[in-house]
Amino acid sequence: MLNPNYEGGCVDLSDVHAPWLLHLTQQHVLHLAASGASTGRLLTAGYAARWFAMFLRTLPGEGRRPSDVGRISMTAYLSWLAHRARDTSDYQPLNDENPARAVITKRLLPSLTGAGPLLVTPQRHYQLVRSLRDILERGRSWLAENQAADVHLLERDVPPFPERDDTDSELEGRSQDALPESVFLQLMDEAHLDLLVPGTRRNYVELALRIGRRPWEVRHLEFNCLEWHDVDIEEPEGSVRRRRYPFIVYWMQKVRRRHKLPLHPTDVEVVVRQQNHLRQEFPQWFDADGQPLSERMLLFPTPRLPRANKRGERPYDGSSIGYWLQSWLDQFELIHEHGSDFDRSRVFPHAFRHTYAQLRADAGLPLDVLQALMSHQEPSTTQVYYRTSHPRRVEAVRAIAAKYQFDLTGGRVRPRTAGADLTDRIRAGAGSVPVPAGQCNEMNNVRADGRGCPVYYRRFSCKFFTTDFTHLTELRQLRASKAEQLARLESAYDSVLTPGPLSAANIELLRQEIRQIDELISKCEADLGSLTTEERTTVEAWLHTKDNRFLAVIPVAAVLAGRHHVDQPTDDPILRAGDAS
Repeated sequence: MLNPNYEGGCVDLSDVHAPWLLHLTQQHVLHLAASGASTGRLLTAGYAARWFAMFLRTLPGEGRRPSDVGRISMTAYLSWLAHRARDTSDYQPLNDENPARAVITKRLLPSLTGAGPLLVTPQRHYQLVRSLRDILERGRSWLAENQAADVHLLERDVPPFPERDDTDSELEGRSQDALPESVFLQLMDEAHLDLLVPGTRRNYVELALRIGRRPWEVRHLEFNCLEWHDVDIEEPEGSVRRRRYPFIVYWMQKVRRRHKLPLHPTDVEVVVRQQNHLRQEFPQWFDADGQPLSERMLLFPTPRLPRANKRGERPYDGSSIGYWLQSWLDQFELIHEHGSDFDRSRVFPHAFRHTYAQLRADAGLPLDVLQALMSHQEPSTTQVYYRTSHPRRVEAVRAIAAKYQFDLTGGRVRPRTAGADLTDRIRAGAGSVPVPAGQCNEMNNVRADGRGCPVYYRRFSCKFFTTDFTHLTELRQLRASKAEQLARLESAYDSVLTPGPLSAANIELLRQEIRQIDELISKCEADLGSLTTEERTTVEAWLHTKDNRFLAVIPVAAVLAGRHHVDQPTDDPILRAGDAS
């Protein structure tokens, strides 16, 4: 029997026809339940047995005796289940009217609730084989006594766990488990939080989103977890003022020590709201002054287990938290920042911790401060929880590149001071426009968003064109394309092309442009070599990871500055996915 809050309060093995498989699965499920395994793990054991029973029906005698199965049949099952995984990938894109859908359905395991066939997704494929191996390993001695010692699965038989595609998160510059900021704000929307059951569920989910602690730590927060401490704060004019700040105190089971986390007043409101809720719902747990009778009373105690939980000292099970999230997310749609539906399976308790770290890293919080907030002993551990966002990468590279710019002749543009560079960044969207391999500072062209240049295809002869080493990738690509074009013209000369002044001029023009690009590339590479090791690492990481959405460097700073206001702003390539040219 499972948690009664879930639909289907038991592991249903009614279609497992082989007595020996039914016996081993029952023993395994009972062991898991006794050890406190999650509901999902118990259900997976039942699914694994049912899928294997479906395969056994294809064998002579339907595999009712374990001695008739053998290692060969186990190997055949792995191949058979892999085919069901391929059937699943074929089944998912089909609509109900497609006749192939009904054909594939017959090859899949039917749901006992009539909800349709059970699918073998890559993650479920791994779980089914892993769970069946655990069932057979637990019954290894029983199988040996019944002349079926070769009915087993090896560790190498278990397919690898599918790694999630991390492309989007890397391009967006965030941890793969961190929720995008737009999704996090949707979860924190009051209208969405009000869909949660008032009281413990609402308060737990909101506090977990806010403080970013591990799920175990939130579930085991003590009722009196708030502390207030006086902190001396230095004001801008130099005076020191003592202020009182709230902290939440919790026990970190992972490293077995206590930690204090500074809170915002809005976080404190959630804690106080939960404390008042408990006083109203369970007055028997408190004395006349509203203080808990037990020092070990929890902030989120389960109301179950009345005999062992007379004073609110037992926490909710982790599976209950997952159920709260699932039932909550079923009530509204999450929209990705790109406008598409967001995968709700990515919203789970530990993702809130990654999101906590990523949002603070994006805000520019230093690594040592973030390490202290996350309570990590090593900075390398903190770095696992976030990625450097593209705006911050652009900011770092832009600061370095401000000292290294060239005009069309390869001459050095006067380096800017920090104050002048900031001013230039704020007005960058209005004062320049990106062009291939550089930027243009001619105001008439800027007002036309780059489409008003009369010499667009001759930018290497234009005095308003500038570039720097952040455009090295584009310069090299441009050089390669022009070299290829030159080779084609030279090979076609006197065959397809008629010899004459025009053909010779075109070839010579390409040679001169390639020579000028080579000079710019050489200057940029020399500047790269003059950087410090840390600066070079930053720039090279940028050059190898940037994509078409982040080709232009200067306009990014205008977006980050947040103070860029013009009547007719230019089209910022950072905000569009098209060609930055």
